[in-house]
Amino acid sequence: MDTIEPEVKAEVREEISPDLTGPEAVARLNRDMQRNSLTPLWQIETNLMSRQPRTQTLPWLWKWSTLYDIAERAGALVPIERGGDRRAIALSNPGLEGRPFATPTLWTAVQWLNGHEVAPAHRHTAQAIRFIIEGNGSWRTGGGDRGFLERGGLVLTPPWLWHDHGSKSDERAIWLDGLDIPLNNYLDASFFEPYKGEAQAVTQALNGTVLKYGVGQMRPAWEKRSVEYSPIFTYKWTDTERALDNLAQVASSPYDDIALEYTNPHTGGPVMPAFSAWIQMLRPGIHTQAHRQVGSSVYHVFEGSGETIINGVSFRWEKGDFFVVPSWAWHEHHNLGGNERAILFSLHDTPLLLALNKYREESYQLNNGHQEITGTFQPV
Repeated sequence: MDTIEPEVKAEVREEISPDLTGPEAVARLNRDMQRNSLTPLWQIETNLMSRQPRTQTLPWLWKWSTLYDIAERAGALVPIERGGDRRAIALSNPGLEGRPFATPTLWTAVQWLNGHEVAPAHRHTAQAIRFIIEGNGSWRTGGGDRGFLERGGLVLTPPWLWHDHGSKSDERAIWLDGLDIPLNNYLDASFFEPYKGEAQAVTQALNGTVLKYGVGQMRPAWEKRSVEYSPIFTYKWTDTERALDNLAQVASSPYDDIALEYTNPHTGGPVMPAFSAWIQMLRPGIHTQAHRQVGSSVYHVFEGSGETIINGVSFRWEKGDFFVVPSWAWHEHHNLGGNERAILFSLHDTPLLLALNKYREESYQLNNGHQEITGTFQPV
């Protein structure tokens, strides 16, 4: 039988209540969660699920004059024999706390190859492309298929494909390297293996994939579709330029003017599952409208001069420069080259976001689609 009087019960509850719900109990709860590697959502919800993207990536621009000078000096001072493998200089976005990445998903570098050099063969799980900036006479072998590199060519290296490159020319070669290394490392999916020799054997006819599939609309009737990656390892500039000129006669985008995405001709999809590669032409005097997208982009100025306005800041560019557009940043392009066209090559992580159903975009509605310029970027 309960012999405690009601008044006494009330006193008991009053004595233990501060211990259960007061500041000391809350502090003890927080300490217990920390000791047990637990985090309370109610303390971090605003930061954990922001109302819109809050990227660390900064809009940035790297000048070609600086890049070329540093790459040329590296060409004279840094060997590429086994152990060094590649003479590549990564674009390190200042917003990413010292990590050697252009954006959180894209690794981009300038690579320099001296004449008559051979870079050792290897393979890796990172998806890779290279876009040739300068130089002819060098070659790249991928999976036994050797193709010669030419200015303006796009070269693919699918995951876990043996690949190496070298030169039979006196001329140096320079290209843009683009890989999904940040994503690959974040997913703990990085594998790398050096080839047993310096260079792999050439087992196909020179430019074999181009001869087989270069037309794009057809394939050998006895071969299956190449779904995992594009069957073409090299996209030639002559074909790319012709496609740009043809598109300019019939259509354009208000945001990108004449823009083409390199695709897998067997699927119509991007050349890499994690990122896409674009080539675009800004015709003389064109000033595109502003928009923004979820997803980051890295641009290289192949020809011409102009500006890209990112979140109100003008980034003035010229031939050879690189610049970054972060996720969900307003941006528009303006050709300032008089009667000359401008050509931009770019990488975008859009395929990854589409696959995860996280992509969205938005048009700028004010001032006829143009941002107010509040400043001009000055590279440090």
